[in-house]
Amino acid sequence: MDGISKAARVGQIIIGVVYIVAGAVKVWEPVLFYWEAIPYAQLLGVVEWETASAVAKAALVLGPIEFVLGWALLLNWQPRLCLPVATVLMAAFTALTAKAWHMGASIDCGCFGALVERGPGEAAIEDGVMVVVLLFAWWGMRRSANAAPVVDRPNWWGASGAPIWPLTSRIVLGALAVGLVVGGVRFFPELERIAQSDLKSGVRLSGLALKGVDVDLMEGEYLIELFSPTCSHCKNAVPKMNVIAQDPQLPRLIALTSFAQDAPQVIDFKKQLQPRFDIATISLTDFRRLTFGHGFPRLAYIADGVVQQVWESNYMPTQARLREIMGS
Repeated sequence: MDGISKAARVGQIIIGVVYIVAGAVKVWEPVLFYWEAIPYAQLLGVVEWETASAVAKAALVLGPIEFVLGWALLLNWQPRLCLPVATVLMAAFTALTAKAWHMGASIDCGCFGALVERGPGEAAIEDGVMVVVLLFAWWGMRRSANAAPVVDRPNWWGASGAPIWPLTSRIVLGALAVGLVVGGVRFFPELERIAQSDLKSGVRLSGLALKGVDVDLMEGEYLIELFSPTCSHCKNAVPKMNVIAQDPQLPRLIALTSFAQDAPQVIDFKKQLQPRFDIATISLTDFRRLTFGHGFPRLAYIADGVVQQVWESNYMPTQARLREIMGS
């Protein structure tokens, strides 16, 4: 095989690793991926919640599919089938994220779950590059189809379109089985996180990226309030939140909203109500998954990233009650 064919094979291996990682993250955090898939279903015109939810649940099969497809690309298993499938799938991802980017949607790309946070713009550009790499790998595979097969050592370069090892089929099928089993085990016991939002006691707040405030919610104790600067109930709660925020015996209070830091609504909120707590921006996807079925404001006490207790808008705790809970 010549250098061009080998370069194409290297590209195939790289994309294979990308697919493995992306699929593994989705399989391991299926509930998080479910919430990330909801906005994309709505972007495609699925308006009714029940239908959008069904589409997002169906999208969960992408995790095992990406996982097994990655192993197939890495091990050069059935490249005549897997390379076109991988290319079409990546092109679909590119088109979807490009649409979200064009519409200015403030949502997570959902590609790598909590591992990497990417907006639609970043995802569209990077996915577009990977489509080009896949097309090059596809062309390289066809170009090297007539190369002499390797029989006395692992066929890493994919000569003649053969897999790396004779037992590659078992590895790929095993990867599919692992993806399906792990995904099911991780998803079905957590169905309540879909029906009752993802902000509940015992849940780790993975995949939550804050903008505007430099804190790591995975370390230490915090009080977080989910709010909207246009919500009258949220505005009415500010005096109580200010008292809580200024109490040195209580954890730091951070308010989370889907509005950008420089949004006029946030600026007016700060100017009119003078909040004494920090306000951070999270993606619309995260805001929805933390408030779904409950509305806002919501207050939660978290320790090392794990939700300990949640209070709804109609039953916010008093300062004394919070001190009692914290043992202050």
